[in-house]
Amino acid sequence: MKRRDFMKLSGIGAGLALIPVTNVAVAQAPVQVSPTDPQASALGYVEQSPQAASNCANCAQAKGDLSAEWVGCNIFPGKEVKAAGWCKVWSPRPQ
Repeated sequence: MKRRDFMKLSGIGAGLALIPVTNVAVAQAPVQVSPTDPQASALGYVEQSPQAASNCANCAQAKGDLSAEWVGCNIFPGKEVKAAGWCKVWSPRPQ
């Protein structure tokens, strides 16, 4: 390999090293919490609240689209709970 060819390839390699490599996150559907999940069981989580006025959709820990069937919950990061559900951590959503 000639010195000139080596210098060209070295320059290209150095330039490519400066390009940041990014991982493209693949969107995955959140996991739905099951009442048999150990944490959910310990918190008394049920998919149907015994009281209509107290459910996951109107809890202070709920997040995301609160009109959906499944909602996000701060207690279960990366998971969703049934909007009609309930657990011992339930507290009214601030008005």
